[in-house]
Amino acid sequence: MPGFFITIAADYRIRFLSRLAVVFLAANAVLRLALSAAFQADLPPSASMAAGFAKGAANDLAALSFAFLVPCALMLLPTAKFIRSKIGVVYAAATAFAFSAFAVFTSFAEYFFWEEFGCRFNFIAVDYLVYTTELMDNAIESYPLGSVLAGVAAFSLGATEFVRTGIRGKRAAPEGGNSISCEARLGVRLGALGALCLAATVTFFWFSPFGNERDRQWNEFAKNGLYELFSAYLGNQLDYRAFYMTIDSGEAFKVALSEISGASASGGLDTGRPPLRGPADSGAGFPVPRPNVVIVLMESMGSSWLGELTPSLNALASQGISFGRMMSTGTRTVRGIEAVMLSVPPTPGNSIVRRADNGGLFTLGTPFRIRGYSLDFVYGGVGFFDNMNAFFEGNGYRITDKLDFSKGNRTFANAWGQCDEDMYSESLRLADLSRENGVPFHQVLLTTSNHRPFTFPEGKIGMEQGSREAAVRYSDFAIGEYIQKASLKPWFDDTVFVFVGDHPSSIAGKTEVPPDAYGIVSVIYGPKFFAPKKVDTLSSQIDIGPTLLAAIGWGYRSWFFGADARSLPRKSGRAWISTYQLLGFRTLDRLAVLKPDGSAEVTRLGEAGETDGGDGQELFKDDDVV
Repeated sequence: MPGFFITIAADYRIRFLSRLAVVFLAANAVLRLALSAAFQADLPPSASMAAGFAKGAANDLAALSFAFLVPCALMLLPTAKFIRSKIGVVYAAATAFAFSAFAVFTSFAEYFFWEEFGCRFNFIAVDYLVYTTELMDNAIESYPLGSVLAGVAAFSLGATEFVRTGIRGKRAAPEGGNSISCEARLGVRLGALGALCLAATVTFFWFSPFGNERDRQWNEFAKNGLYELFSAYLGNQLDYRAFYMTIDSGEAFKVALSEISGASASGGLDTGRPPLRGPADSGAGFPVPRPNVVIVLMESMGSSWLGELTPSLNALASQGISFGRMMSTGTRTVRGIEAVMLSVPPTPGNSIVRRADNGGLFTLGTPFRIRGYSLDFVYGGVGFFDNMNAFFEGNGYRITDKLDFSKGNRTFANAWGQCDEDMYSESLRLADLSRENGVPFHQVLLTTSNHRPFTFPEGKIGMEQGSREAAVRYSDFAIGEYIQKASLKPWFDDTVFVFVGDHPSSIAGKTEVPPDAYGIVSVIYGPKFFAPKKVDTLSSQIDIGPTLLAAIGWGYRSWFFGADARSLPRKSGRAWISTYQLLGFRTLDRLAVLKPDGSAEVTRLGEAGETDGGDGQELFKDDDVV
């Protein structure tokens, strides 16, 4: 690189940063080319493609204003004397390489993110960055990380050479050595950097990205992932009254009192707390006054999977109370936990599980704790993820995650945690311990195996690992083994099992909140207690708690918003569904959606529940990494 050490012209900083800008814009343009070529089912060739590229370029330019803050500071603050030194030249080259690697690696990451979730970076990506251990382990097991990093390095070296050749001087060095003429004073350079900071601030907080309002996929295509990532990070918490359509609080309480069966105003209008409801105790004739209760939250178990892959769940559904049209409240595990444990509709931004001060709440576990039960939360992964341990421990549960599993129950693990069989073995161990202590037990179990990288113990199901279908089949196999082993226990006849999906494995439809895409598996199984019954009324995940407690005949006073799904009139079925920021409420023939711009949309649904027009599109896949 001898030519790199000769004179750099007075405009070297402009040329350096201009070429870095080209690298950033080119990386995003190539990403869109790759997305349009690889995902034609999502992005079919059409007139929208040209508009997507044009609007995407404008969004990239806007994102460049804050993406450029660091390299601009690195090039504007040093003096000309430093940059013309040998170490300064290496410094400039390292800056070019680091920024190029950042832009190229982000493009690779966005490609794989689209492959998994069908969209550009959003709040899920923010969560992944918070939980780096799970992110790295999952990436190593799921993607060709070595090839990706090699590609990033190769492209970044090429980009660095492109930038380097652009800032070589055009004039010979003056006699006596290297120099840089017409060096801008520090005040001028600081002024330029300040102007960029102002532009970045204005862009980030007031710029509205260009997109396609009619088509969600092309709208995602036009977005800039870096901008969306920072936007999602800042938007983790939302001021509901500032962003969403509301009515007067007093009027809202009156509506709630009129709509929630068994609700009373005590603790409501005067205190600002939700209306209390108090189902009467009807358990005098229930065979066991204090039955054991196990709730299994099944990872990504949408109702669409019921069939050939799920013989165990099929059998449980045929022998228990099954809910054919129950819907999850969202697309993430923590949203499912929130719905089942707190029986509340979804709210924008983070689930209550992930928020601060979420202990001491009235949860599904409260009636059990009052009656002297042992409470356990059992999870095959590390419960630090998504703040789950803090939530359950703060509400009276003993925590048993993979770090606490007994040695004999650590037979297989992947990046996400111990396999479902290991988790169920821990459940059996804890149940036996409660039985020995003469205490009824209530457990909440969370499975992990039906999650990327979709690996599990060999020789279990006769299917090759690595696919969603195989993971579903293994998850179902583990459930069958669990029930078979539990049936041999002395406590089995006194136990009720609830199997419920935390969310579907994918959300697909024509709109941003597809009205019929949130279906989940839901079964209450207790052959000694319940005759087989199928409930086809439209219901919500928030109904699990009230339905379970009503089924075993317990009275309690709570702020639960859900209802006994068995008693809902068919024409009165309803469900709350959501994305991260869009809140939906659907009935048999209507879908209402609240948006964070203060607007609301109400759509009439057809007989199948879908809106009119357009082909179904994949809008969401998986939840964890969220």
